[in-house]
Amino acid sequence: MKEHYVLAIDVAKGKSMVSLISSCGEVLISPYEINHNLNDFKNLDERIKKLNVFNDTAVIMESTGIYQMPVKRFFKENNYNLYVINPIYSKMYKQNLRKTKTDKEDCLKLAELFFIKDFKEYIEQEQFYLNLNAMSRKYNTLIEAQTRLKNEFRNGVYEVFPEYEKLFKGSLIFSNTSLEFIKKYPHADIISNTRIDALANTMAKLNGRHENYYLKKAKLIKEYASNSYPSVSKNDEKVNNLIITIELLLSYMKQVESLKSKLIDKAKRSYMFNLINSIDGIGEFTTSLIIAELGDISRFDNIKQLTAYCGLDPSIKQSGSSINIGGPISKSGNRYIRRILFVTVQNIIPISSRNFPDNDILLYYRKKRNEGKHHYVAVVDSTTKLLRKIFALVKQYQNNI
Repeated sequence: MKEHYVLAIDVAKGKSMVSLISSCGEVLISPYEINHNLNDFKNLDERIKKLNVFNDTAVIMESTGIYQMPVKRFFKENNYNLYVINPIYSKMYKQNLRKTKTDKEDCLKLAELFFIKDFKEYIEQEQFYLNLNAMSRKYNTLIEAQTRLKNEFRNGVYEVFPEYEKLFKGSLIFSNTSLEFIKKYPHADIISNTRIDALANTMAKLNGRHENYYLKKAKLIKEYASNSYPSVSKNDEKVNNLIITIELLLSYMKQVESLKSKLIDKAKRSYMFNLINSIDGIGEFTTSLIIAELGDISRFDNIKQLTAYCGLDPSIKQSGSSINIGGPISKSGNRYIRRILFVTVQNIIPISSRNFPDNDILLYYRKKRNEGKHHYVAVVDSTTKLLRKIFALVKQYQNNI
């Protein structure tokens, strides 16, 4: 049964506007601003309890990233019924013809929205899944930073030794051997003035082999370097910048690999790991990322809720009597899991084509392509198919316990 009182909280950075309102519109606590500190939270809690409405009071707030965290923590720890809603829904409701917007008005609109629309009470995920999610987000941050450093590295190498990319082609240019080698000899002139056996010895030490194994490679590198004409001299500051970039890149790569191992080890403790990992074409790390972003799937009542959480539900457009229910995906949910599922399907397709021709994800993708859909549209459709399969596996497991 819905509560008769609601504490509406319009969250901002370090502060919030709050107001307590009854279902009949009576304002018990007029909108006022609180800071996100213990004293202000306790004072608000005491005011509510003095009104003798605590047991019949709900708290509603928008999901606002890290700004909401201290507010959410306080009211959950103090046993309030908490409702955290998607800002998209509240934004649509708060729009008006006068285009006015104030924190007080937003706060009152949130209270009105609570009484006219049904929301599902916020359920905090287990700390295990929250920690997994934190690791996944940190991995994403490291990868983004690593990508920027890789671009800087390519540009830096082109300035000091343009032909270097011909010697370490494709992803090999980011191999440990390549990075450590150019870090030690960060300019074509330095390489051309170094003996071949010394160059070979450097690569040998990096890989634990005899230097004779790398003599041919070292000779080729020196030939390219001797004929190279870089855009900067070996004394240019850009050479030092390249060394700094390489050191940072090596550090990030090490952290990424360490975090991947930790993420897999932790995710294996989830009952969902073997279920998702059993799907052809999904490896252990991808499984770990999916669990980290979806959390415990059993908290979703149906596949529609899970699809909406991922932002894969179709958008609906209505004009007069015309309703378009087959529009593009809403993209209003978790963008991280949406990207993970998209990349996963793109990996499943070639892997299954070679090894698992009866994979239902692959067959579904081919069906959509035969219908004339573009590759990327078919991949997006297949992500919803993959999501349904994951949901079914989890629910089947739960029913068999």
